[in-house]
Order: sequence, then C-alpha cells, then structure tokens
Amino acid sequence: MMAKTVDKGAGQQGYALLLVLFLLAMATAVGLVVMGNGLSARRLARVASIAAGQEQRAAAATWIALDALLTQGNTDIPPPRRLVLDGQTVTVTVVPETGRIDLNGLSRKALAQAIHALGFPEGQALRAADAITAWRGMDPPGASGLELTIDPVRALWSLEDLDAIPGLDADVAACLRRWGTVYARGPFHGLEPLTRRPGDRPAAGDERGEGPLGLVTGGMVRVTVVEEGRPQLRRSVVLYRGVGRQAAGAGTGAESPWLPLEWQRPVLVGRDICLMTDRDGAS
Repeated sequence: MMAKTVDKGAGQQGYALLLVLFLLAMATAVGLVVMGNGLSARRLARVASIAAGQEQRAAAATWIALDALLTQGNTDIPPPRRLVLDGQTVTVTVVPETGRIDLNGLSRKALAQAIHALGFPEGQALRAADAITAWRGMDPPGASGLELTIDPVRALWSLEDLDAIPGLDADVAACLRRWGTVYARGPFHGLEPLTRRPGDRPAAGDERGEGPLGLVTGGMVRVTVVEEGRPQLRRSVVLYRGVGRQAAGAGTGAESPWLPLEWQRPVLVGRDICLMTDRDGAS
C-alpha cells in the first residue's frame, strides 16, 4: 500500500514537473512573440510616422507654391522653390500640364509625331505609338482631343500606367512620364512652350505669345515635391478653377481655386529621366 502511495506521489510530481516545464516553454515563446511584435510595432509606427511627415510636408509645399503662383500671376514657368519644413529641405517645382503629349487623345499618327519630336527615330516612335494605341483600344480621327470616346477600362489614368503597356520601349516610357499627360486634352506644340523660363522670348512663329502658366480657367499645372536624401518625389496635377475665386482660408468658407486631379502620387526619383532630350539640353 505504501509503495502504491509513493508511486502515485512520484507520478503526480512528474506530471507537475512536466506542467511547469510546459508553462515555462509557453511563457518563453509568448515572451518572444510579444517582444517581436513590440519591436515590429515600433518599427512600423516609425515608418508610418516618417511617411505621414513626408506627405504633410509635400502637401504644405504644394499649397505654398500654388498660393505663390496665384498671388504673382506668373505667365512663365517659375524656378523651383527650396523650402525648409520641419527641418527638412524640400524642392517644389510647378510646370504646365497643358500642352504635353496627350496619351489618351492624340491619334496614332499625331502620337508618333510627338514621340519623334522628343528625339526618337521615326521607326521607334511609330512602334511606341502602335503599342499605346493598341493598349488604349482607340485611335481618334484627329489630334484636337475633342469629343473623344475613351474606353474607361483601357484608357491611361496615370503616367504609371505606361508600365503596363506591353512592347513599349523603356526609354520612350521614361520620356512620356516626363512630357506626357493623361489629363490635358489638346495638340502638342513641342517642348519650347513647356521649358520657357522667366525672361525667355517665345520662339519665332509662336503666335500665342503668352507663357504656358497663364492662370486661365481650366488650366492645369503639375507640382512635384522631393525631399533631400529621399528616393521618392510626390507628383500632383491640379486644375485652376478660375479667376475671381479666393484661396480657402481658415473659417472663411471660401472655395479653393484649385481642384486636385492626381494628388501626391509617389514616384521614384529619376524614373522620368529622358536621355534623348536631356542630351540636347532641351530640358
């Protein structure tokens, strides 16, 4: 009887020891998981905080540049602005969106001519135009960009959609990310109106006379913001609603004169390096 009691007590102690070891192992595992989650959570929180800070600085720089453009009423492309926000240096550039190569509206022939005007050989330009028109599934009869029927599924909704077009040359795509547009309808008059700086005279035969950034109702501008040391820039395309509207102020209830069409799309710096035009100094 005594032997059975001792065996039973030893068995209970053995079970207790196993239970303690199991609980210790579980506690260790849970501790490691919690510690890992804690570190990951802190890292994720830091990354999210940095991203939020970049977005806020880019938004502030964008509105500062647009307010300055509205106040000055420039008709020429203003030089890039360097701002210091939250201790971070940012460069903001405002350039015209209207007048660029209309990737949705130009006909196949006009698109090929525009790409050729960027410096590409005719054959390469024609192949690129073929790839784009095949992707968008439409070839407008003219280059005016008026009364177009656009396939909402295949139309380009962003310049980054160029990456999805099969057979499109990478160098052409890089140039079109810089000089193309998916918003502004109209013909392409070359790079000169898009690269004019304050004090430059219009080229001979340019009957329009005014610069490309005249604040006309329905005019569009492209704003890019890049932070020093960061691999991304943020690109926005905004529409000017019209003269007479005042910038929205705190508590005023005034309507903003700007309508964002594409807001702060992150783009890798240098993806739009256009070697054909850069080599000639056109940009």
